[in-house]
Amino acid sequence: MRFGIIGCGLVAQVMHIPYLAELPEAELHAFADPAEGRAETLADRYNVPHVYAGHEDLLAEVGDDLDAVVVLTPSHTHADVAVDTLDAGVNTLVEKPIATSLEDADRMVEAAEESDATAMVAYMKRYDPSYERAQEVVADLEEIDLVTAYDVDPDHFRIVKEVYDLVEGMPPEDLIEESVAERRSDMEAAIGTDDEMLLDAYDFQLEHVCHDVNALRGLFGAVKSIDHVNIFAEGRYATAHLTYEDGVECVLETGDSDRKWFEEFVRVDSPDGMVKVDFSNPFIKNTPTELRVKRGLEDLTDSVETPSYEEPFKRELSYFVDCVDGERDVRTTFAEAREDLQVIVDLFRTYRGESPRSAD
Repeated sequence: MRFGIIGCGLVAQVMHIPYLAELPEAELHAFADPAEGRAETLADRYNVPHVYAGHEDLLAEVGDDLDAVVVLTPSHTHADVAVDTLDAGVNTLVEKPIATSLEDADRMVEAAEESDATAMVAYMKRYDPSYERAQEVVADLEEIDLVTAYDVDPDHFRIVKEVYDLVEGMPPEDLIEESVAERRSDMEAAIGTDDEMLLDAYDFQLEHVCHDVNALRGLFGAVKSIDHVNIFAEGRYATAHLTYEDGVECVLETGDSDRKWFEEFVRVDSPDGMVKVDFSNPFIKNTPTELRVKRGLEDLTDSVETPSYEEPFKRELSYFVDCVDGERDVRTTFAEAREDLQVIVDLFRTYRGESPRSAD
């Protein structure tokens, strides 16, 4: 299966490119990146025959030769790229979040519905073996008292620079300026304000809390109401109270820090037990997520499971290949990812005292 990579930045270099190179059923065939020197260096490293500055040239020149693309550009550009690749009939995997604005997400959902190609969003935590096991354990609980989702990110770039030898690249200056302006415009439209603190907060939460929102969706279904939101510490932290299907109550805590450790978990408390999925740092490969289960009112059982050391990014790519081959159904759809974006937008609307867009 011939793959094109559109966007050759951090996550492409650390995860998607090397793992696709490891999959026997995948062949890296073309790279596209406005920083052409970066793309050319990576193409030499992975013996990739075709390099382009943009996805338009990639599709025009080798689109008919490609079976699939992975879209790894900034999220505010996802719609322009994915609509074109799906219109061309190319199977498309898009890195999370699906988009920056709901309008762009709607364009992508429509393109996916009208195309015969496979369309999938890369929520790698949904393919984590411990998370998959947690879905089974949580489903067996007779009653849930409280869900707590906690996600405070470190300065990932400090950690990444210590671990990986990345190929740096700088797109043309005018392209950067245009991209920054486009992203700001999309964010202002999404949350309905030009407040700098809230725009900075949305910029961070968009990219990070989408993982938690989607992981919670996979466990508990759709958000039925957002009952409280606070954004504080100069926009770096947020808390929210969410109600899911069947009345499941969730306290969400999320933030951005300069510290050097990663901490993200989902904890489910029941009357006689506790289930906790403790995610590992996503940029440190093959570090397993732990699943902890406690049960007991009189006698206590306390177990920690590590179902596998498999890398979720690689499992996700393999799953996408199976979807393209017709062997599996897409688990993380464009439509689902659009609803995740809706939740994030609604968090900010609720904080501002407005009704959620989903209720408009």
